[in-house]
Amino acid sequence: MNRRTFLAVVPSNALAGCATRLGLADRVEITRKSVRLHPWNGDEPIDAVVRRYDPDAGVSSDDDPHEAVADGIDPDEPLVVSDSVADRLAAEYEIVEYRIAACTLDADGDCRETTLVREDFNAVEAGDVVDIVSRSSGAGLVNVHERREERD
Repeated sequence: MNRRTFLAVVPSNALAGCATRLGLADRVEITRKSVRLHPWNGDEPIDAVVRRYDPDAGVSSDDDPHEAVADGIDPDEPLVVSDSVADRLAAEYEIVEYRIAACTLDADGDCRETTLVREDFNAVEAGDVVDIVSRSSGAGLVNVHERREERD
């Protein structure tokens, strides 16, 4: 790692660790990751693509991706929504939500669902352990603490 990369990484990792220790961020495991589409006509929301994580079974997908995202999602790759797919979804649907379900790692294992901005959504995968900060508009990713692949 070169010096410039090291200096860029250290402050963000240090801040992430401080935010978690100060109680400003929660360390959680992502158990579900999905894209929810809200049609313009007021019909029920559509879970266009869903990835789940179970410690015993690993990562799985619910059904095939909805036709709105099928051409842009590879079931064998991490769930990432490209700029072109995001632009198309924003034009075709009233609301596009990038959702996660996550459980705290402490004894009570409190679980909740929230939304992320697309960039944060793309940065994580089902099964990752991350630090997030809750906001009124959803959650913000602070740090990816541990990738699922590192534990498997």
